[in-house]
Amino acid sequence: MTYRIGSVPYLNSKPLIWGLDVDPEVRLTLRPSARLTPHFVREKLDAALIPSIEILRRGFEVVPGLAVASNGPARSVLLHHRVPFREIRAVALDRNSRTTNALARILLERRFGLKPRYVTGDPFNGLFHHDSRVDAAVTIGDLSFRRAEWPARDLGQEWKEFAGVPFVYALWALRRQDAGLARRLQRAAREGLMHLDDVVDREHVRVGLSRNACRAYLTDNIVFSFGLRERQGLALFEHHCRELNLLP
Repeated sequence: MTYRIGSVPYLNSKPLIWGLDVDPEVRLTLRPSARLTPHFVREKLDAALIPSIEILRRGFEVVPGLAVASNGPARSVLLHHRVPFREIRAVALDRNSRTTNALARILLERRFGLKPRYVTGDPFNGLFHHDSRVDAAVTIGDLSFRRAEWPARDLGQEWKEFAGVPFVYALWALRRQDAGLARRLQRAAREGLMHLDDVVDREHVRVGLSRNACRAYLTDNIVFSFGLRERQGLALFEHHCRELNLLP
């Protein structure tokens, strides 16, 4: 049997998919999260690393114990702003991340009491630095490591200060209950975290980080477990999403 597994291509997924690309019983697909979810919904994948907002919206089965989360600064989930924060009136959301877009809206509207206008696109393709009508822009994943002209707020840190719990960005979703597939994904994560130095050696140049910065990101910023505190964070995220009608 061949398992069809999908993941985002970002640095924060690499420990979770360690060895799956050379597993003869796995066909691994890498896509941005906004494209990965429809692929999974159309039953093209048996498991996928799905944005947490889609888990909440669709009620997918998840692999126990695993997540992409942060308990403070995430470093790769940012809101860049060219005006003072309280003066933000228009925000460019990232078309590749519904979860981070929802998080940005919750923080802007619930924490800071702002009511900006939102547009969706690619912040590094016209909206980010060259459109004076946009005051702020969301970036996620490896793009956030790029040097930017605007200052940025770390949305993981803003969430922690606002909610007091971790934020969960993505979870492994399963097409159906499959203990064998769940164990395979759990094993890949264990081995990926055991081979973290190898992950860093492979990835740091690609994302433009030093080895030390890359390793610090994967150990100090990103949390790969899904325990009690992460479940509390996900439940609170769902609460705010429902109050803002972000879970149609």
